[in-house]
Amino acid sequence: MEEMKTAVESAKEKVAQLLDAEIEQEPGLVIVKKKRMLEIVADSQRFFCVLDHDISFEKKFKDGATRNKAEVFLLPEEYPAFFLALSEHPIPFPPDFRQWQNVNPHIISVCLESVEPPEHFAERLAAALNVLEQ
Repeated sequence: MEEMKTAVESAKEKVAQLLDAEIEQEPGLVIVKKKRMLEIVADSQRFFCVLDHDISFEKKFKDGATRNKAEVFLLPEEYPAFFLALSEHPIPFPPDFRQWQNVNPHIISVCLESVEPPEHFAERLAAALNVLEQ
């Protein structure tokens, strides 16, 4: 049991480092606290907003995999670079991977779910988010 706790702690630290984020623990659930500021231009007006990404992992399986979830918010012009970085990452998508998006005129909500080690999920997601900061 102690070995399982150590593995979970190690995974949490690695995910926090990869995503440059804070981590909160709830029973059976690890929540990654990451914010992003967006500048939205609509007509001739400019809006700034800070959005919380919704990133978590739960249900540790014997093989070290977890159920990973993320909802990140992108500007429409950011989506192609984000998706390209995500899909070309050296760690391939696991067999149990889903992605969908909700689109409105000024923001895209990208939802990702997988069953894999949380470090793999976080590494792929961090790489895609880092592309947006460049």
